[in-house]
Amino acid sequence: MEIIGLAGFVFAATAIGALIYERRSDVLHGPYIEGREQPQPPEWLQALDEMLDPVHELAGRLSFRARHAVYLASLA
Repeated sequence: MEIIGLAGFVFAATAIGALIYERRSDVLHGPYIEGREQPQPPEWLQALDEMLDPVHELAGRLSFRARHAVYLASLA
């Protein structure tokens, strides 16, 4: 029962993440319309973003390095 609950939680979290990503990528609702006033995120979200800056930088470095490995794997 616990395994089913955990799998359901992972599925729900993934589905919510995909919905948020799709909405942000949407041209009509995303930050792409010129002149549209962007709402300021809450303070706790800004603080969390500042705390995760080193993680974002590390992920950027790893994705840059992994890009070549993925390219070579696609050639094979």
